[in-house]
Amino acid sequence: MQILRGCFNGTGAAVNLCLGVIPDSFKYMNVEVATNPETVEWAKGMMKENTAWGGIYIKGSDGVRTKLTTSGVRPYYGGDLVTAANQTVTYADATYLQWDRKNYQADYDYGSGTDGTPLNAWTLDTTANRTGHWNVAKVASGARIGVGSTIRIKENSTGQVKESCVVALTSDGEQADEITLAESIGTGTITYIGAMYDLIWVPIGKITPKGVSLLGETIANVENNMIVFEAVVD
Repeated sequence: MQILRGCFNGTGAAVNLCLGVIPDSFKYMNVEVATNPETVEWAKGMMKENTAWGGIYIKGSDGVRTKLTTSGVRPYYGGDLVTAANQTVTYADATYLQWDRKNYQADYDYGSGTDGTPLNAWTLDTTANRTGHWNVAKVASGARIGVGSTIRIKENSTGQVKESCVVALTSDGEQADEITLAESIGTGTITYIGAMYDLIWVPIGKITPKGVSLLGETIANVENNMIVFEAVVD
């Protein structure tokens, strides 16, 4: 069994998540929506039932479950040529999205500062609040580093490489207490900084990998909200 987990930027419209495989089950949850997360669950077996082939929507406020059909989930077999007509190329809001596992700490277009200095040092300023800063301002315009970015830091005190996520960011992160992590990690060397989202647009001219299609359901897939997902391949 293979389990794939990640997050994407909500599109508020139909979107194809090009994961490289068609999962046997798939679940996604809006964790940014106020108060109560909204969830959709789907499994291949649901396609046997004409009134639930798109999965089940679980309402965050009361847990009520609603069957989905044309506004649900279905397998996506890939093989589409991405063109300017079927894909508006933006960072993380597109019709076709694929994995982005790049380390952006030395990417001077989308990641670290334009002066040629990589983001490679972390200073913990306030332990209790999990806040600190890195050594150089991230790219101010068009940055892919931000809230949601995974970060790995080798602590000076322990020598351990610890992983967390950026949960709050003020300005460009190079000043004291501008960055808040999900957990407190001591001062040390940054070894990896990922993008805010695990999925990014498929470039024009590329053929799309397979995955899943999320149809017109927009209760969980809210535009510009953080959507986390789990795909299981038996």
